[in-house]
Amino acid sequence: MSIRRAIAPPPNNAAISKYMCVAFGISLIAMGFACESPGNILIGLREYILCEDILLTDYFVIGSIGAAFVNAGLVTLISIALTLWIKTPYTGSTIAMIFLMGGFALFGKNPVNILPFFLGVWLYSRIKGHPMARYTNAALFSTTLAPIVSDLMLHGSFPFIVRMAVALLGGALIGYLIIPLAEHSFSTHMGYTLFNYGFAGGLMALIIASSIQAMGGSIETQMIWQEGLPAPVLLYLILLIVALTLAGLWLCGWNPLAYLRIMRHSGRAPTDFVITDGVGAAMVNMGAMGLVSLGYILLIGGDLNGPVVGAILTSIGFGAAGEHPKNTIPVMAGVFIASHIMIPSNTDPGMQLAALFGTALAPISGQFGAHYGVLAGLLHAAVVLATAAPCGGYNLYNNGFAAGLVALVMVSMIQGVSKRWRSAD
Repeated sequence: MSIRRAIAPPPNNAAISKYMCVAFGISLIAMGFACESPGNILIGLREYILCEDILLTDYFVIGSIGAAFVNAGLVTLISIALTLWIKTPYTGSTIAMIFLMGGFALFGKNPVNILPFFLGVWLYSRIKGHPMARYTNAALFSTTLAPIVSDLMLHGSFPFIVRMAVALLGGALIGYLIIPLAEHSFSTHMGYTLFNYGFAGGLMALIIASSIQAMGGSIETQMIWQEGLPAPVLLYLILLIVALTLAGLWLCGWNPLAYLRIMRHSGRAPTDFVITDGVGAAMVNMGAMGLVSLGYILLIGGDLNGPVVGAILTSIGFGAAGEHPKNTIPVMAGVFIASHIMIPSNTDPGMQLAALFGTALAPISGQFGAHYGVLAGLLHAAVVLATAAPCGGYNLYNNGFAAGLVALVMVSMIQGVSKRWRSAD
């Protein structure tokens, strides 16, 4: 008589990933209502729609912490609804997109200024004859230029309805045009930055801002930044990190080796930990990236405001698609060193964000070694301080633009001077 072992079926990675993203969106809204009354939340949401979203606009200041979290939850759920409507597979890349959308809805994105880009991407897919699910990245990541839609809607002497129509058409045009630009820009940095649309968006914003200024217009970046460590925000992040870690370990059968195997990846795009290692290991890594990011801010005495929390949520999301502690800590160390060499301190707003968003260069550290990761962080800290103004503050992924420039230069130099990496592709 043979004995048959009962083997548990493998987890449904796509379903678990989808439910996790929905739970994340709901948790943001719940956090918002726990911090603020419904009336004040509505006032805050109205302020977000009617304010300039030029980099850097902290929604904690423009509205309130509660309103900012509800706005983030709404943007997250809208993004999820789009992925479900166009039948996007739920992988690590999708998780990264959803967490990024929620994060940036704390400082620049709202349910109004993201929608025109969806229309442009839909038109592109129709004209090309491809399913829109092929361009989910474009639909969500192209919203990096959401401040342009807000600018078109709020400024001008025309009636508001006309400005709304112009904003809709302008955003749709950008969503349409950024797709081929992003496809081309990826070939220039070869996947060594995880924020490809930040690079493409920066190039487009640079052209748009330069054209406006050449015609006599003026664009100025702004700095709206709340200092401090609000206890409810800190508690939310801790609970999110713990929940992701415990849920991931449970899905891994409480086997930490399933997570540690993620460290073998360089992180070079496209990397998808859900596909290669399973959703459980990816969730543990997301928790680890949240711990690294939050720990860095606490250690340097930084702030937990809209932009910083948005950066932490983005880093958590990319813990499913390219980032892990081994390939990100060297880059963060490089930014930390740079903050002691350059004029800005490590608690300067730009330096805090550079350390968190600079992890887009994790593939350089993962592919070429930690020493190159440190160098990438040093260079990123220098470049990112100079890229926002030429782009007019229109590109929310300014760190992504700077990271693309650094990756383009560094990888070319590494392959040019090192025999070991000359054939790297």
